[in-house]
Order: sequence, then C-alpha cells, then structure tokens
Amino acid sequence: MERPALQAAMDLIPRIQALRDRTESRRCLTPLAEHLRRSRLGRMFVVQSLGGMEASPMEALEALEALAGVEASVSWVVWNNSLPCLLSRFLAPHARDAIFADPEGLYASSTRPSGQAVVTDGGYRLRGRWTLVSGCELADWIALLSPVHEADGQPRTHDGQPEQRFMYVRSADLRVIDTWHVSGLRGTGSHDVEAVDLFVPHAHTAAPGESTLDAPIGRMPIICVMAAAFAAQVIGMASAALTTVLQLAKTKASPDARPSLKDMPANQASVALHRSALAAARGHLHACVDSVWNKTVNAESVSLQEISAVWGAAMHAARIGRETLEAMFSVAGTTSLYTHCPLERAHRDLHAMLRHVVVQPHWLEDAGRVMFELEPQQPLFAL
Repeated sequence: MERPALQAAMDLIPRIQALRDRTESRRCLTPLAEHLRRSRLGRMFVVQSLGGMEASPMEALEALEALAGVEASVSWVVWNNSLPCLLSRFLAPHARDAIFADPEGLYASSTRPSGQAVVTDGGYRLRGRWTLVSGCELADWIALLSPVHEADGQPRTHDGQPEQRFMYVRSADLRVIDTWHVSGLRGTGSHDVEAVDLFVPHAHTAAPGESTLDAPIGRMPIICVMAAAFAAQVIGMASAALTTVLQLAKTKASPDARPSLKDMPANQASVALHRSALAAARGHLHACVDSVWNKTVNAESVSLQEISAVWGAAMHAARIGRETLEAMFSVAGTTSLYTHCPLERAHRDLHAMLRHVVVQPHWLEDAGRVMFELEPQQPLFAL
C-alpha cells in the first residue's frame, strides 16, 4: 500500500538533519520552508481535489512519528498545520476552496480564545493578540479562535454559552511579535500574533456544527485524532532515544572500574522494558485509531466509547513515550547533557510539548467518565 505522507516525511529528513542547527539558532523553520511546502505535509488532511494528501490518520501518525524522531520542532509545526485543515470542514465550500487553493500552502492556528470579533456588515472586525502560534512565520493562513461580540460590545451567546469562532485570516494581515525565546521546541517559531481592526468575512469563519466536507476526513473525530497524533510524536522521539542509547553503547566506555553502559544490568533491563512498553503502547494507539477510521470510511457513527478509547490510548502512549525518553536520558549519563547528543534537545523539546492542552489530565478524566457511562465535561471531547 502506498503511504505518500510517510514517504514525504522520509524524503524531508535529510534536509531536516542538514539544517537542524540553523533552525534551532534562528528559532524558526524558515530555512526549511520551501522544502516543507513542497512536501505538502502541512496538508495531510486536505482533500486531494484541493491538492492535499487526504491522508488517513494512520498515515499521519506514521509521518509525524518519523519526523519527531529526527526533529520535534518540524513534526510540531506539521502537526499544528493539521488543525486548521480539519476544522475547515465547518467552512462554506467556496471559502474552503479559496483558503486551501495553494497546493503548497502552510497554516497555523491558536485555540486560545483571545481577542474580540465584533459583528459588522458581512462579517467581523477582529482585534487582539494570540500567543503560542506555532509556525506563524511560515503560514499563509492562520485560524484564530475569538469570542464574538455584538456591535455594542456585549458578548454574543449561543445556548447560554459565549459564542466563539475560528477566524481564518491571511498571515500577511497580522503582526508577528517576536516572543519565542525558550529552551524546548525552539525551532517552531511559536510567536504571538496581533490583529488590529481586521475585517474577516463571515464565510472565512468557522464554528463546530454540520460538516460541509463529504469525505472521511470530513467526518472523523478531530480532537482525539489530534491527541493521537501528539502521542505519535512522543513515540517517535522515544524510539529515537532508544536507538541513540544503543548506538552510544558501542563506543562509550566507563571512566573507571565500573561496568560500561552496555554491561550494566540496570541499563540492560531498562532498554528491554521500555522497548517492549513503547511497542505495546504504539500498537494499541494504532489499533484504536484504525478502528475509528474504519467506521468513518464506512460512514458509520463513531460512539463516545470509541472516542474515549482513542483518548485513553493517546494519553497512555504519550506517558510511555515520556517515561522511555527520560529513562534513556538517564541511561546515557553525562553524554545526555551535551548539545551534540540528540537526547539533549529531545529532552528539552519533550518537556515543552507536555505543556500543550491536548495532553492535560482532564481529557483522560473524561475518557474515564465515558467508560462509567457518564457524559464528558469537556465540550470538545467528541468533536
């Protein structure tokens, strides 16, 4: 079976490796921009009729895993491209066609409900500032979540809740504010962006509702698949960490009479245990995602229990991946501290990634609530 997303990732890896130091020092992926565009990895979840890959989530997981094993900043930006693509199912078809017309387009988003979208004739006047907009310097379009306000300044409500919409705006109409001075995920260029009284036509805004995209990627659950794709990145990083330790063991000698890295029984046990745990977590994650995808392809409804299973598998895989990477960081000893060692950057990147909302405990709590036949508390749990 052809897997174009994975092949595109593998083709991009030599470029990522060659430019790894430059993307880190510049705090962005600009040196990789043209290669990333040509790969079309930012459009894995765009339909083929618009020049996208229309990849299955399994293909996306494999591609993200491969990228993260080499450079998490690249996989992170590709992953962040996925959300505005998936949310585009809530756009009017003509607006989606316009926004995703460029077959090499790149995207970014912010799910932080910042700013203010004031209702006006034909659309909204958007103003405000959004933080942590990964890949904003590369993006052609950025989807910004904003509360909606009436012309008199009062918040608009829907079913008693504040109305929020994603505003798809051209990045050229926003101001990028250089704020991304960090340790982990440094290459993502996750700066702030600001809108100053920007008109956004109503057709270029989206809120959860009926999908206008009649394709499997227009029906599959969005947020739990994003969580699974997050976990795939951690698995990729952990797998690379295991490989790094096994390679290091071939040359690293003990500075004194103690056994070498590969001769220590504790290290031998750690490598064996974490390799097996990682493989098991990966297999379970893929099985849960594949089950949901098959339902989607067949236009069958996906139950809350099945969505809960994906959430649980994603959170579990992310935890096992984190434990594996941290264990390998320890096994490698002082070598892990040096910037020439891949474990050093992976360790920093991982701890930055773990601050993302998609891996916080409340999702797992909701997965458990569903198992007890209770309703989830998070509004986006089943989106």
